[in-house]
Amino acid sequence: MEIVDEEMYATEPAVPGEEIVQEWLTMFEKNILTPTEFRQHWKVWVPKIYSPSVNESCLNWRFDEERGQKILFNVLEEFICNGDPSSVFTKLSEMDKPPSVCGRVFKLGEPTYSCRECGMDNTCVLCVDCFKNSEHRFHKYKMGTSQGGGCCDCGDVEAWKKAPFCEIHIAGTKDNPEANRTLPEDLQKRTRLVFQAVLWYAYNLLNTGQIADIRLGDISDSFFDNDTYCTILYNDEIHTFEQVIGTLTRVLKCSQRTAIEFVTNIDREGRAVVKCSSFQHCNELKLDIEKYTSRHGNKPLKVLVNHAYVIAHQLYAMKLLTWLQNFLGHGAGFRAIFAEVALEAPPNEICIVKGILLRDSTLWKSARSQWQRLLISGMLLEYENKKELAKIFTKNYGPVMKDFIKDDHDHSFSISSLSVQLFTVPTLAHHLIAYDDVLYILLNTFMSECSGKCNKAGKLEFERSPSSHAFKRAHFMLYDLRYLLSSIPENWNDDLRKNFLHGVFVMLNLFTKMQGMDAVTRQVGQHMEYEPEWESAFNLHIRLAYCISLAIKWCSTDRVVLVKAYRAVLKKLDENPCYDPNERWEAIELVDHSASCIMYDVASRPVSIHLPLSRFLAGLHLYLEKFDIHFNEMQSPKPTPVEIMEPVLRSQVMVAQVHAGMWRRNGYALLNQLYFYHNVKCRTEMLDRDVTLLQMCASLIESNEFLIHVLHKFNLINWASSNYEITSLKAPEEDSMRQTISLVEEFLQLLIVIVGERYMPGISNVSTEDRIKKEIIQHLCIKPMPHSELNKIITDDIAHETALDDVIDELAIFKKPTQTSGKGVYELKDQYFDEYNVFFYHYTREELSKSEEAQRKRRKAAGELECCPPPKLLKLNESFHMLVNLLQCDVMLHIMQIVLERCNNLRARSFSELQLHKVLHLIGYALQEEESKNYPFFKFIQNSSKFKIFNLLNDLLECPRVDAHKGLLKWVLRKYKDVANQKDNETCANTDNGESSTSAIVDNEKERRAKLAAERRAKIMAQMTAMQKNFMKENAQLFEESNTESSSIKAQNKLGDSAMDITESCEEQPIALGPRQTTRIGIEKTYICILCQEEEKVTKDGPTLVLAAFVQQSTVLCQHKNNEALSNMQDPLYLHSNLGPAPHTSTCGHVMHGDCWRKYFDNVMIREHRRPYRLRHPASFDVDKQEFLCPLCECLSNTVLPLVPALNILQPSYPKNSTTHDEYLTCVDIILKKKVKVCHGIFKCNSTDCSNVHCNACLNGSSGTNLESDSLSVCEVDCTLQPYQVFYSCNFDDTRKEFGVLKDKLEALFPSSCPELDVNLRDMVQLFAQVTYTRGLNVNPHPSDKRLAPMAWKSLSYTTHAIEVLLRDSNKPLLGNLSSRQRDCIESLVRIVGVLGTTWSNSVVINNHALNLLSILHEHPDDGPSVLQWDSLGFLIPLTFALPSLSNKESPTPIPTGGTLELHTLRTVFVSHIVKILILMDLDKLNDSMDTGVNEDHEIFEVLKLMRKNRDGLSGHSIWKQVQDACIPFLRCCCLFYHYLTDVPAPSVLLEVGGDTFANMCTYLDLPQTPKDLFSSDRILKLVKKWCSHEEVESYLLGTAHQVVHEPLPVNRLIELPADYSELINTVSTFTCPNSDEDARTPSMCLVCGEILCSQSYCCQMELNNMHVGACNYHAQMCGAGVGIFLRVRECEILFLATPHRGSFVSPPYLDDYGETDMGLRRGNPLRLCADRYKKLQTLWLSHSIHEEIARAIESNSHVITTQWHHL
Repeated sequence: MEIVDEEMYATEPAVPGEEIVQEWLTMFEKNILTPTEFRQHWKVWVPKIYSPSVNESCLNWRFDEERGQKILFNVLEEFICNGDPSSVFTKLSEMDKPPSVCGRVFKLGEPTYSCRECGMDNTCVLCVDCFKNSEHRFHKYKMGTSQGGGCCDCGDVEAWKKAPFCEIHIAGTKDNPEANRTLPEDLQKRTRLVFQAVLWYAYNLLNTGQIADIRLGDISDSFFDNDTYCTILYNDEIHTFEQVIGTLTRVLKCSQRTAIEFVTNIDREGRAVVKCSSFQHCNELKLDIEKYTSRHGNKPLKVLVNHAYVIAHQLYAMKLLTWLQNFLGHGAGFRAIFAEVALEAPPNEICIVKGILLRDSTLWKSARSQWQRLLISGMLLEYENKKELAKIFTKNYGPVMKDFIKDDHDHSFSISSLSVQLFTVPTLAHHLIAYDDVLYILLNTFMSECSGKCNKAGKLEFERSPSSHAFKRAHFMLYDLRYLLSSIPENWNDDLRKNFLHGVFVMLNLFTKMQGMDAVTRQVGQHMEYEPEWESAFNLHIRLAYCISLAIKWCSTDRVVLVKAYRAVLKKLDENPCYDPNERWEAIELVDHSASCIMYDVASRPVSIHLPLSRFLAGLHLYLEKFDIHFNEMQSPKPTPVEIMEPVLRSQVMVAQVHAGMWRRNGYALLNQLYFYHNVKCRTEMLDRDVTLLQMCASLIESNEFLIHVLHKFNLINWASSNYEITSLKAPEEDSMRQTISLVEEFLQLLIVIVGERYMPGISNVSTEDRIKKEIIQHLCIKPMPHSELNKIITDDIAHETALDDVIDELAIFKKPTQTSGKGVYELKDQYFDEYNVFFYHYTREELSKSEEAQRKRRKAAGELECCPPPKLLKLNESFHMLVNLLQCDVMLHIMQIVLERCNNLRARSFSELQLHKVLHLIGYALQEEESKNYPFFKFIQNSSKFKIFNLLNDLLECPRVDAHKGLLKWVLRKYKDVANQKDNETCANTDNGESSTSAIVDNEKERRAKLAAERRAKIMAQMTAMQKNFMKENAQLFEESNTESSSIKAQNKLGDSAMDITESCEEQPIALGPRQTTRIGIEKTYICILCQEEEKVTKDGPTLVLAAFVQQSTVLCQHKNNEALSNMQDPLYLHSNLGPAPHTSTCGHVMHGDCWRKYFDNVMIREHRRPYRLRHPASFDVDKQEFLCPLCECLSNTVLPLVPALNILQPSYPKNSTTHDEYLTCVDIILKKKVKVCHGIFKCNSTDCSNVHCNACLNGSSGTNLESDSLSVCEVDCTLQPYQVFYSCNFDDTRKEFGVLKDKLEALFPSSCPELDVNLRDMVQLFAQVTYTRGLNVNPHPSDKRLAPMAWKSLSYTTHAIEVLLRDSNKPLLGNLSSRQRDCIESLVRIVGVLGTTWSNSVVINNHALNLLSILHEHPDDGPSVLQWDSLGFLIPLTFALPSLSNKESPTPIPTGGTLELHTLRTVFVSHIVKILILMDLDKLNDSMDTGVNEDHEIFEVLKLMRKNRDGLSGHSIWKQVQDACIPFLRCCCLFYHYLTDVPAPSVLLEVGGDTFANMCTYLDLPQTPKDLFSSDRILKLVKKWCSHEEVESYLLGTAHQVVHEPLPVNRLIELPADYSELINTVSTFTCPNSDEDARTPSMCLVCGEILCSQSYCCQMELNNMHVGACNYHAQMCGAGVGIFLRVRECEILFLATPHRGSFVSPPYLDDYGETDMGLRRGNPLRLCADRYKKLQTLWLSHSIHEEIARAIESNSHVITTQWHHL
């Protein structure tokens, strides 16, 4: 098509949309409109709107989408509709039926639901909306997440056994009389024109070819005048993210962030435009990128340079396809036109559908997905269109798959993944097989992939090489084969027969290539050097196995097909014998029977475990009897049964020899092969078929001959000769005897399996369900099992899962899980234990012994014989009757005879207990078969008498070798008699006497022995007692001494209790504080060091003892979790009212000597630093952060808590002091008046203007005076040359003078003396203070920073809160029930913080803090914090520890003792707390039911008046009641704190749940309990007024919004989760990544704040401490101070994070009906929230144990590959 070029790109015509539409409509009416006109329009406008501009990349394109919509999209719709599109579409939808098919295309990660009861197979799925509106939601359904690309099957009748429609789509099935299916003709024509133009335009443009191919019908060169080109990078699966990011940062000189965004784009879209510039520049970039990425022998990244206009057209083409996909939703009429256009082939061209199929692998990801979605939306909803698409897909299947194999993109992005939509429709699959020969095409394509992998012998052979990757991709064809065969036809026609067999014959060719592949030869002499490649063969088998089972089922439904397939297999076996036809056979004789055997020594020649041809024959053979066909009727050429059985028999012998230890030198490859051979994944088409084949041959070959063949192959003919014991003595080789014994056991096992395993449809009259039942019974005989394990033991192909659930319920009883972590298990019902077979062929050796032990125990407990008798056997089908004959043939009886004889002969070396057990089992089978009378020819008792079997059994009763199996022996003899009894009564009488007498003799003998042993024991005991008495007489004195010692120890221990008793007996109520303080009881404790095991007392000058402890910055208790609240810089002096972030301290409570710990810690440091760096990161602790594990319990620790003696031992209470609260307040005012500000450090202020005092030492230091001279004064706070800071100071001596009359009283408030600590203890206390300081402020250690003490105080405040919250949450009493960890932690912490002030030589810094705190509380300036800013406990604790320093500035700070000073401090803070509660209280919400008319508690109203709060209609009583409730948490914390500070025992009420009332706690703390007592003094009211007039409080009271924390503090909880897990999945399915607006692959929900994050993806990485971390890490740092707890919704697992290098995955709190979690949603059962588990998680978080949990998980994790936690 030629168009005259009119310089379209140069001049911009002003063509609005309407004119264009009019022009097109006019041309349409004249019948001269062609797709060319549309193309011409696009040619002009597309580059204008979508062309990338120079120096921009795809990351910052900004297109005028609105204009584009108008000029490029709306015009199409307006033209098609010839008017307003919306009104036309509304009309059409009224005419048309609503859709009856959903067809929604799934996005990656979208939730899908399949119904186990109604789905035809597990590919039939529903989308969320259809599922919620269908009846399947009440069935047993399965949840999953889509890999992208599939579609919803709602409305597809062939996908569901019942209820194919949901309530939305069932409307489309109802006949609507007004519905007119056809569109108006002119509308159809216009639509066809637009569709043609759009499809061909998109088809021609969306490719990765060069520009020359596309000129958009434009011949002239002006197209290229514009020198704007783009460099485009394409996705591949070879290069890693890191490689491409590195290349881009280097070549584009861009930032890491930009490179990451490019790479994310490439990964998501499949390509990215990284540069837009001149051709030369773009080409240079291309060459550079190719150069860098082709290093290390890699293929270079695919890079193209294309004209900017081409990119514009491609962008528009993609948008057009999306538009078209949405447009097709307007009705079936449009879809019909689309299908017509897409399937129409213009002259000399192929149709678009075929073009898409063949060109798919050249496109990039998003273009592929776009075409795929379009085909699904346009052609899969109507059956006829789907059929046409399937036919074209089938015709081109070969090239499509070849392209896919060469390509490297995931299957879900390939057009080949359409097969799951087409081949799973049963009628379509049958049609394609019958008329399009799809099986032949598919298998032929697969065979062409295999042909290159064959060796000279024509067998498949695999190597470990990159080329094997292509073969793995070829396996997808086997999935398609499975889809095609999954629906078994009920009615056959000749076409179906012919073409199905056509496919089967190709399948047989494949089996021939596999028969005998990977053969192994036994290694002799030296070990195998290289492990052979065995995985590929098994992978192939696993993919094929289900197809084989299905093919056999297909054959079994039609006689003609079965016979032809059976003959074909026989012919193949005959053409490919497993033995050399020229080799001679050997005649073997045994017990007068002979057989001609194939000579083949398994121990020295190659044997293979892959025998699909033989096994296919066995599968088909089972159905011959159904059509009344016999093996002998098959025409020649065919192999004899002996030849058929040969390869399988060899593999059985190899398995036996491996078990006997003869193949040890062949390494693990062989063991792995045998593991899979027996494993549930493979055994259906391996082990089970082998057993069937041997059973088939055993029924076709004469029984004696068959046994001789087997014995010969096992190399046991010698063993079976009667004089073997004598001959073997001449060549005594210990090893070979052991092997022989083992081989005999394996041989007998094989016989038991051949005779006894009959749960196979075709061998006996059983169904698949019976087969499943047998499997479950056998496994539940090992132990009770959870549902998930039972599911694993049944292969998918024989169990459609709902039926399985019914079977399990029939056989077993479900026992619910008991504790929070257990699983529910199924226990077998009693009546099924009789079916237990100890030698079940699917048992591993371990399972056999476990089950035998369990069943023996059970029978013993039930009072039955302690043995496992063989179960009753099923009746065989007629064609297998001869199997039973094995049990009574001469060779078998001879074998039984020699085993029993050798058992009796104690000299026989070839005997083993297991041989006897198995022979008894076989005899048991034989007796039961005779008893059943199913086989008239079966006469075991008669035949066995010739071999004296019964007599031998009888003799064995007295043989010592038989003890283990005596029970089974008795059972066999009894059964023998019962059966013989039916035959003949006389014999029975004789034998009965014989048996009972022999067994009686044996029992008497046992009793006699037991009696003798008991007598001997009694005699020895009597002798020992006499000797003991004698010894005690001689050493009487010694015993007395030891008694007195023990009694004194008891007395000491009682000291703690007696203290309590004394207080109770005096009826004295314990009071912790003030002048009325009761006795403080400090007990000296003794501990044993866990490292050196020596005992040590805690004293102030003895060796220091320490506890391993862990300090972490925490936000767990924070009331506001927003960034603003967590990140604003808080004053380190006190704990903010938001409770954090603050350092939390915890300990495991294990005690060590300080020196022992130092040595241990130094060793850990040395050891870890010696470790190569690459091995260091997964460690559970980080030595660079001073972390270590507690030597005893391996609890994560990063510091130690020194054990300090009880504080009252260190600092006894000073004399009682009766200063009143008012006097105390006067004193404080005087002190504050006298305080001065001192400037320190490098001065910023000018000393003349500044009113503060200036430190001389700092002044000299900063002005550069000579520092060496001694005359210089030393700075009292060590601030010389430090940054500028202001300290408060107050000279107590000057202040005293101001006290006046109260001088003595007030001086006595402050302590004067201070204890001296041991230097080691002092160091340890300082060491701990450094850790709270460094962790709390995230700074480096500093010996004299003024924030050291406040951070320790802050940690104590926060930890006390944390313990109180935990106790409240678990509803435990306040002081009676602390765990040992909590008790050790708070006790040690209070004491350490108590003595912290004594570790500095003077109290200047603490003095400054005390004045600062007093100033905030009593002067309350506006520039300081308001009452709403601080947490009352967090203010009280610093104040308590700082105030004693006021009186001795030059000496260390004394320890608070709980005297009058502490009481008044507490009282002041208590009042401030109540004021805070009243400020925050919403009086309108108070309902006043208690109004008594008396205006009591008027003091409260005074306070409210100061706040200008309205109190109409409220009584003081109800307000005070509210205040009391709000004070409880604060008072609880105070009780905890003062109990451990003063060591005053707790009153008994605080040791009970619910005893922590306001009154009880106030009594213990000696606080006033009424508003009158609290607020009556003027001084207090003055203070209250000050607090209320702070500008922040005033603005809050006026109604300005402030972020405040309301009292009482609630217990923080993790977010509420929905009860049903599917709700969570649906919630995140709509979540898009905030940075890329694409669906997030691993959405994770923070359980602390509920935010959903896009985890584990490069698009959301952020920088944290100079390191790129994933979204969860960044969020955990912001929200949880480095600790995160997330729910990864699609993986259904909890993630614990300790940023950035540590984390662990934990099972989620969601359980299915069977009490099991489902990490990874592998089982897909419906999950519900388990409240207990969630509570456990909550407690773990509240108790700050996440760090510890992670460390323990890493310690116990043995995975070699570690998770890159920082990426999450």
